[in-house]
Amino acid sequence: MLTDPETVPPDDPCLESKSIAPECEMEFHVARSLRALGHEVDVLPFGPDIAENANALTSRKPDLVFNLTEWFKGNRRMDAHIAALLELLHLPYTGAGPIGLMLCRDKAACKRILGHQRIRLPHFITIPPGRRKPGSKMVYPAIVKPLYEDGSDGIHLASLVQDEAALIERVRMIHEQRKQPAICEAFIHGREIYVGIIGNERLRAFPPREVVFGRSEEGGPGIATAKVKWDEVYRKKWGIEYVHAELAPELERKIIRICKRIYQYMHIQDYGRIDLRITPDNEIHFLEANPNPNLSPDDELYEAAQKAGLSHPDLIDQIVKHAMRRYA
Repeated sequence: MLTDPETVPPDDPCLESKSIAPECEMEFHVARSLRALGHEVDVLPFGPDIAENANALTSRKPDLVFNLTEWFKGNRRMDAHIAALLELLHLPYTGAGPIGLMLCRDKAACKRILGHQRIRLPHFITIPPGRRKPGSKMVYPAIVKPLYEDGSDGIHLASLVQDEAALIERVRMIHEQRKQPAICEAFIHGREIYVGIIGNERLRAFPPREVVFGRSEEGGPGIATAKVKWDEVYRKKWGIEYVHAELAPELERKIIRICKRIYQYMHIQDYGRIDLRITPDNEIHFLEANPNPNLSPDDELYEAAQKAGLSHPDLIDQIVKHAMRRYA
């Protein structure tokens, strides 16, 4: 099992402890489910020395690398290079490959490709470092996000801007703090829906999930900020819940068809999650594609899989089997 170094406690290098630190929760549960399935699990943190990592991987001769890395030296744009190294070493691994990871990482490139495929998405522009003002007319309200982050990193209440002055200020902060371009998207009013998918040639979509912004009209958030995603106390304060989406059957079928197309266009492998906004008149707008999404038992992919009747070991087993079939 290949992980980021920060997720492996020094006193629990095999992730076998009963006390779970928050930073290694997903990795611990994946390792536990793999062992419950009868697999021998060796945990390898992907450290800063590339040659050392390559030697450690090849010397172990794994049947499959369960790839849980999200960055290299804190840089999320480097996750594709880790998958590329696994390919150069001829090691089978789970999850998206270099192409899928690069396409999904660059939010603008992802949207341009999907727009060409007639997937509806918000009007957007990108603003690179060195420039502050939008070069074309922007639609307000808008959301300003770092171009290359995920997991709601860099998204706060101030990311939702109402005019150009607020947009310029938010862009400045992203350039200075995140050292990357900003992507500015028109805000889509409506329901926020997440669709988990597993598979490769044949895809299985799980029942859609939804984040309900309970008290947004009272000043609470109406977007999935970092605090919404990671702070349970904050969610309780504002009545925010992640629930199974209640959708009309025809609309749900349409959503799933679109999500499966996006999954394939973005070269996602084995498992992924597609994020959407649904307007009050049921227009479906693409937000983001997530390759290798969080596999914690309290995260959206597993809770959707659970609704479909899968236990956590069942989900991990499906991912392993889909990955192994790609190398058969």
